[in-house]
Amino acid sequence: MESKNPLTGIELLKTLDRVLILEKSGSYVNNKYVVLTTEGEVFLYAKEDSGFLNKVLAGKSRSFEIDVFDTNDKEVIKIRRPYTVAEDKMDVSVGGQAAAVVRKEVTFFKPVLTISDANDRLVIRVKGPMSISSECNFELYSKDKQRIGDISKRWCAAARSPGRDRFAVRFPADLDVRYKAAVISTCFLIDFLFYEN
Repeated sequence: MESKNPLTGIELLKTLDRVLILEKSGSYVNNKYVVLTTEGEVFLYAKEDSGFLNKVLAGKSRSFEIDVFDTNDKEVIKIRRPYTVAEDKMDVSVGGQAAAVVRKEVTFFKPVLTISDANDRLVIRVKGPMSISSECNFELYSKDKQRIGDISKRWCAAARSPGRDRFAVRFPADLDVRYKAAVISTCFLIDFLFYEN
């Protein structure tokens, strides 16, 4: 099926203000995701790269790499979460260049993740709900505390099997594409941290 949009990958992401993310696999195989436009057109594919033992022994706190490809099989985003006993951290590169750092903050009530630029300056805070459920919102706030979007976890009736998650992501259309990529990467991390069995 031919794409309706001549733009692909990162170029298409630059124009969007919302995307859908579907998990295509889970359990003991490496996670795979597709990123779609709201019209249902797949424009990015993501695949986790981590060892079976790493996944079984370390579970949701495992180290991993996720490679994100466009529909021409060109790697456009690379996500790396090293194993650490310190704070949870994930590095995001776009087009081979360092783009953002995502961290999980230590909090007592609501889960909070931060997205910083490559120089470690805060860009976006992601605040989760008090109680994590199969349907909930993680709200995106700019550094000046304005709400700018969200990552919404939705139950997927079509999936009907564990390990098949669906997210709707909204961000400003004019947000720098590096931070759009970081928000999508944060969505993957949310899936690992809160929804993986």
